[in-house]
Amino acid sequence: MEVLTQFFVSAVSWLLAMFFAAVWGAHLFYGTVIFPASASELPKSFLEWVATPYAMRLHAFFKALVPGLYTVSSIGLVVAAVTGLRMRPALAVSAACGLIHWAMVVVIFMPMNLKLGLQSGGPGASSLDPQTIKTLVQRWGRWHFVRLGVETAGLIAALFAFKAS
Repeated sequence: MEVLTQFFVSAVSWLLAMFFAAVWGAHLFYGTVIFPASASELPKSFLEWVATPYAMRLHAFFKALVPGLYTVSSIGLVVAAVTGLRMRPALAVSAACGLIHWAMVVVIFMPMNLKLGLQSGGPGASSLDPQTIKTLVQRWGRWHFVRLGVETAGLIAALFAFKAS
C-alpha cells in the first residue's frame, strides 16, 4: 500500500510541476514580451494587439491548458490531506497555489478580459473610453505579475514535492 501511495504522490507532484511549468513559462513570455508591446502606447497599442488573430489564439491556449492545472491541484490537495499534510507539505502548498491561481483567474482576470475583449462575450476594448482601457490594462499587468509569483511558488513547491516523494 505504501508503494502505491508513493507512486500516486509522485505522479500528482510530477503533473503539478509539468502544468505549472507550462503555465509559468507561457505567462513569463507573455509578461516580458507581449504585454510590454501591447501596453507600450495605451490605448492604441492595446487596440492593435486585440485586433490581431494572435490575441484570441493565446486565450485559447490558456483555456486549454489551465483546466488541467486546476484538476491536478484539486487532486493534489486531496492526496496531501489523505496521505498526511505533515508528510506532504510541499504537495499541499503547490496544490493550494493552483487553487489560488484559479481564484485569481475567476475573480480578477476573467472580468477584465471580458471588458477588454481578450475573450469572447465581452464588449471589447474598442467600445471603451481610452482612460478606461489604460486603467484596465495597467491593473491587468500588475495582477499578472502577482499571478506569476503564485505560479513560481507552485512550481517550486511541486518540484520539492516530487523530489521528496
